[in-house]
Amino acid sequence: MKPLILHGHHAGPNPYKINLILENLNLPYEEKFWVLGEDSKGVKGPEFLKINENGRVPALEDPNTGIVSWESQAVINYLLRVYDKSYTLCPGPDASEQDRVDYDKWTAFLITTFAPMMGQRN
Repeated sequence: MKPLILHGHHAGPNPYKINLILENLNLPYEEKFWVLGEDSKGVKGPEFLKINENGRVPALEDPNTGIVSWESQAVINYLLRVYDKSYTLCPGPDASEQDRVDYDKWTAFLITTFAPMMGQRN
């Protein structure tokens, strides 16, 4: 399996959410760090805008499938659908509806409340 490529920067909490998923699923990955700005190493620069036209991190490239995903929840959903075949981080097909709802609640909390509060600290 080829390593996935996680695009991030050091200034916010969102790429770390993806790191946690990748680590917990024992997936090989490389990190490419960008800076804030419009130059060639910046998230608003032309090279990164080819990966994510919104110029934000995280973004994930999967050379195994050819998929490029961005936005934390979209990347998490992709990784779980494609790589969490044993359902270690998400409810499986035999899970109860309450288990699915609980997963959705806590994932929504992470994405919309907890992580933005952590970003305020930077």
